[in-house]
Amino acid sequence: MKRLLPLIVGLAVAVLCVRLGVWQLDRLGQRRSRNAVVEAQLALPPVRLPSTLRPESLNYRRAVARGRFDFAAETVEVARTFRGAPGVHLITPLVLDDGTGVAVIRGWVYSPDGRTVDRARLEEPETATVSGVLLPPSSDWRAVHPESLVAAYPRLPLVLRRTVSPGSLPGGIVVLDPPVIDEGRHLGYAIQWFSFAVIAVVGGAVLALKSDGSLSRSRPA
Repeated sequence: MKRLLPLIVGLAVAVLCVRLGVWQLDRLGQRRSRNAVVEAQLALPPVRLPSTLRPESLNYRRAVARGRFDFAAETVEVARTFRGAPGVHLITPLVLDDGTGVAVIRGWVYSPDGRTVDRARLEEPETATVSGVLLPPSSDWRAVHPESLVAAYPRLPLVLRRTVSPGSLPGGIVVLDPPVIDEGRHLGYAIQWFSFAVIAVVGGAVLALKSDGSLSRSRPA
């Protein structure tokens, strides 16, 4: 029984690795399903805000909104990198014609500490038309949620990420690209876990055989 111990341990490790590999494949399937929904939403014609459509149906829809920026209620999302540089996202409510507000990611701004910027010099004309993509609030701890903005008007439970430059912006504001649609690293991770499973079984078998051979050679004639 002792000589089989390496093989037993190897099999146990392999079972764990296979389970982790299957979990990564399951996450890959979820990611692909989500990507299909996002691609379908992005392919629809842009919606104009305010809209009579239900907010949950507007996730990942391209949108155009015209209103008035409320710079008094502006805030930033911290620790946002762009091409390896530290910075922040400027989050400014845009008050629409019907009196509701939508949080707008106006763009990325360089910040050495990834937290603070001179927002006064980054203000735009108050009346603006914003073209971009509507996103559900992120679960990221650094993300700003619409309901957390200090404002006296109702806000849409969505964030409008500006993806089209209005042509004239204060220096330093970088307009962001649309959300990236990819499959992440789940497939690569799954292959790694399955490889570890094979290595564990083969390694355990080799150690067991070596142990068996050592025992055979140690027996008296």
